[in-house]
Amino acid sequence: MMTNDSHALRLAGLRLRTFISTQTVDPEIQHQQVIEFGSAVGVVSQNIAWVLLTSRHEFGLGPAMIWALRNGATSLNIFTEHNAADLARRASLFNFKIEIYEIASDLAVGPMLALPCVAPMKEISAADEAFADFIRSSGAEITREHGVLAGEVCGLEVCRVVHETADSQVVESRLEIGVGTHDRETFQLLHGRIATIESLRKVVDEVASKRVVGANPHPLNQLGRERLLRHLICSAPDLVNAVSLETVSPAMPRANLKDKIPCCAKGVRSDGRVVVVIFSIGVDTDVISFGADARHAIDAQADLIFVSPQRDIIPAITQLADLLHDPALFIGCNLLDALTRRQD
Repeated sequence: MMTNDSHALRLAGLRLRTFISTQTVDPEIQHQQVIEFGSAVGVVSQNIAWVLLTSRHEFGLGPAMIWALRNGATSLNIFTEHNAADLARRASLFNFKIEIYEIASDLAVGPMLALPCVAPMKEISAADEAFADFIRSSGAEITREHGVLAGEVCGLEVCRVVHETADSQVVESRLEIGVGTHDRETFQLLHGRIATIESLRKVVDEVASKRVVGANPHPLNQLGRERLLRHLICSAPDLVNAVSLETVSPAMPRANLKDKIPCCAKGVRSDGRVVVVIFSIGVDTDVISFGADARHAIDAQADLIFVSPQRDIIPAITQLADLLHDPALFIGCNLLDALTRRQD
């Protein structure tokens, strides 16, 4: 984050004013102060918010909308160097005037992006799918996200199928054991490249012993807590007024296992309607944008429910949900609540 008097902030403000000048002639805007918020800078003039994303571009829509609304803006223009197509797609899901501009060079801005379609989900290859029974037999649960077959224990990934490539072609699929890339590499150094069922079962048991609600803090239970919440509720779907739930991929892949990214499930409600459920823990100002995009990719006609601890459902987030073209519901539920209610 930039400090208010930093060179980076002054440079970002200058870039923002330069980009604005390519889109409008507004003499008043030069007298308005550029404000830093989160991973962006912005200025409001004549009820129009202009925002330049400086980092975390893929998560920039929600924070920009919250800032614009707090400053009385009735429309929002966002400049970004990355993920412009994804932001344009997400912006179209809100009943609020938002335009996304892709920065083509340091001093030029491309035209507003036309709304792109959601890219089709990448399928799991037959060679990768052959590992599914092996993973299940260890006690891990299967996940399939954006072409990656993996095994999870209480929401934490403990193994995944990876590819050996040559000349951009997959020449071998193999199962690697471990929590994240570095752990998988360490496991191979200690135990070899061939995963055995005994080794995987030991990891499954170790992780399961730590992923217990109320357990003492441990690295294995601090990662992916939103996925632990999903795991608990998928096994007791009535907690969200559903009769069945299963894990599904979000619209965009998770870049890093350590990232706190919401996760998704799809199911059926007692009245027969399809539901997409978004799980998150911690205040996430982009969760509404993420969830709306996930519903759009999974089933655009489905009901949408956000599940998180009650303390994380703040007014700024519910305000964004109210701006969706299709409404959403909130259910407050933390890990202990989910476990207790599931046991009941």
